[in-house]
Amino acid sequence: MFLRRARTILHFNQIISKCCNAKISATNELKNYPCALYSTGLRYVELPRRLSKSDKKPWVTDINEVKRQARLEKKERKVVREVILSPPENGLLVKELIPVAHEVLAARSELFTCISIVADSIPIYSCSVCGEVHVGSPPHQIRTCNVSGSKNNKEHTWASGGIEHILPVVESFHLYDRLGRAVSHNERLQVDRIPAVVELCIQAGVDILEYPTRRREFPVYFVAGRMIDFEKRFSKNDLSRKDIETFGFWEMMRSNDSRKSSNVPHNDLKDEQVLQRKALWRGKK
Repeated sequence: MFLRRARTILHFNQIISKCCNAKISATNELKNYPCALYSTGLRYVELPRRLSKSDKKPWVTDINEVKRQARLEKKERKVVREVILSPPENGLLVKELIPVAHEVLAARSELFTCISIVADSIPIYSCSVCGEVHVGSPPHQIRTCNVSGSKNNKEHTWASGGIEHILPVVESFHLYDRLGRAVSHNERLQVDRIPAVVELCIQAGVDILEYPTRRREFPVYFVAGRMIDFEKRFSKNDLSRKDIETFGFWEMMRSNDSRKSSNVPHNDLKDEQVLQRKALWRGKK
C-alpha cells in the first residue's frame, strides 16, 4: 500500500513539472515580440503602439484629402445652379392643405365654445403661485408648491380659474410675408402676436381680414444661394396710385422719338415703369 501511494505521488509530480515547463516556454516566446500580444483562440493580434504625450494622433483622413474636398466644395458653391423648390417653400400654397386649414380653424372655435359651456358647470382652480390647475371641487391639499414665493409648508394658494388655464394660448408673430426677412429684436413690439394655431392656418391658406398676408401667384426661385422673387411689389388695387393723372401721358410718349422699346418679361414690371414715368411727367409739368 505504501508503494502504491509513492507511485501516485511521483505521477502527480511529473504532471506538475510538465505544466511548469510549458508555462516557462510560453513566457519565453512572448518575450521575443517587441509589443504585447493577446490571444483570440489560436491567432495572435498585435496591440497598437502606446503613444507618448508628445506624439500626435494620426488623422482619420489624410490632411491633403481634406483640403482637396474643401476646394471641390468651394468650387461647387460658385457654380450657378437653380434649386427647384416645391410648395410651400416657393411661396405658393398647397391646395390640399387649404380645406384642412379651414377645418382646423373651425374645430378650434368649436372646441373653445364647448369647453366654455362645460366650464360653467364644473369648477376650475388654479394656483396663483405656481400655476398648477385642478378641476373639480374641492381642490387637492397635496403640498407640491415648491417655487419662489410659496408658503413654507408648500401648500397651494388656490383661486378660481377659467378656460385659459385649461387651454393656454400659445402666441406667435404674425408674418405678412412668410418668405420675407425675419423679425428683428427691435421690431418685437411692432409686429402683432396672434395664437399660433391661427397663424398656422393663415399660412396654410385661410384668409382673415384682421390679419392680412401676402399670397403669391408666381413661385420664388432659389439660384446660386440667393432667393429671387419675380412677384410685383405693389398690388393692382393699391390706393397709392389713385392720385396719378394720365392726361397727356401718351402724347408725351409718342413725341419722344428717341425712346427705345424694351421687352418686359412680366406685366408687373411694366406697370412699375409706367408709374415712374407718370411721376416724372408730373414733376416736369
